[in-house]
Amino acid sequence: MATPIFAEIKLPPEVYAQAREGINGVYSLDFDVAEQNIQKVFAAYPDHPFAHFGNAMIAWSRYEYEFEKSDEKQQKVFEQILDDSISGIKRWLKKNPQDPNGYMGIGALYGLRAMFNMRNRNWITAYFAGRKAIANLEKSLALDPTYYDAYFGLGIYQYYAGTLPAVIKILAKIVAIKGNPDEGVKQLNLAREKAVFTADSSKLILIEIQNVRGGKYYAPEKSLEYIRQLRAKYPKNPLMHYVEIICLYETGQLDAVTRQAQEFLGLIGKDPFYKDIYISRAYTALGTAAMARGEYAQARQLFEQGREALKTQAVSRWGLWNELRLGEVYDLLGERDLAVKQYKYVLSFKDKWGFDDLAKSLLKNPYQLPAGQDPGPLPPL
Repeated sequence: MATPIFAEIKLPPEVYAQAREGINGVYSLDFDVAEQNIQKVFAAYPDHPFAHFGNAMIAWSRYEYEFEKSDEKQQKVFEQILDDSISGIKRWLKKNPQDPNGYMGIGALYGLRAMFNMRNRNWITAYFAGRKAIANLEKSLALDPTYYDAYFGLGIYQYYAGTLPAVIKILAKIVAIKGNPDEGVKQLNLAREKAVFTADSSKLILIEIQNVRGGKYYAPEKSLEYIRQLRAKYPKNPLMHYVEIICLYETGQLDAVTRQAQEFLGLIGKDPFYKDIYISRAYTALGTAAMARGEYAQARQLFEQGREALKTQAVSRWGLWNELRLGEVYDLLGERDLAVKQYKYVLSFKDKWGFDDLAKSLLKNPYQLPAGQDPGPLPPL
């Protein structure tokens, strides 16, 4: 792919390559490689948007994937780096006010802030960050209509603003949030096909959208195709491996789910990228596949093994999801007292991951799984 022409600065090919290598390091979860290359960009062009964008993406990915969104210290590190990165790009734009890279970079980072706040249910803060993201991304495209990376952030906004939960739509009307899911999916596909830095991120977001059951864009077979492309490109990344497991589950290939999840579990502790914190993911996949086959006793054993394996770890999002699934299995086996104990255990933690409503409903009414139905999507709520 040819190096794009920038309004103010034409990056030397080696610096452009370093920026791409740094972002690819993030996708591979090889943070040492990512940081080394991003620092080279900083050294050559202090405050360049690519460097700040890469630095923030490293911090986000470490919080999101290496620490499973469960480490408050890493969350604060990410928030500080995000603030510093936005400030750095603002300095760049003061000197280079016609550089579309600056507006794309700062727009992407405001979008990251919006997504972070939305996942933490800080809706007003997410809205204002999202509005800044859109304004900057649109300015980037006004300066360079072929800057396809900008469509990634625009697509996310259009889709998610247009598919907000009903209770949030009341708030959305107050602050005039509008979205168009069809346009969002179109923009994400444009970024998937033509973007330089965000093509792979667009695939990951489209996988998430295409795995929403009952949704207009539900297409798990296409999601499976995309994740296999990404696994071939980033073979070291265990999260790409796990997303394939999710897609196999969504396409009904339960035996393949079990095989892949067993392989995933076997790599933990042997492969440096398969860390102990991913143990709960493996057992959740194995146990959920067993539930879907109606093998409740086997599912119980697997979820209990997962709980045992995590006794030395701090509670994580996937770990607590494993505990909730175990309660559901106890209900299916008629062991209501054990199920109630599990739901109360889930409720004993601060509701950082949005499990409380489900746990409370299951305290009132035992979990049921009609014959022929699976227990719902594999990932946490």
